[in-house]
Amino acid sequence: MQRWNFPFKSLEVAILYLRTADYTMKKSCGIYEIKNDKGRVSYKIFAGSEELEVYLKKNKDKLCEKMTTVFYVNEYREYPNTEVRKLSFNEIARYMSER
Repeated sequence: MQRWNFPFKSLEVAILYLRTADYTMKKSCGIYEIKNDKGRVSYKIFAGSEELEVYLKKNKDKLCEKMTTVFYVNEYREYPNTEVRKLSFNEIARYMSER
């Protein structure tokens, strides 16, 4: 399992993992806001709305009110020398300032 498959407590943290999901899936993925039956909000990355629907059918205690992404990149792009690794603090700050 890859870390981006798990729910995140904040949108900002999910955004940090979005590029990893895009690269792994070789397509533009999106972040969806998910609520559980107790009202707890989390953010989860899916490759598309079909995957979201499958997840919600398997997890009856979860709900996605808007059924649309709260964040995504319009199109998937390949970058030369892409690697999946932990970012440094400076790389995180630069990445978050560019979005």
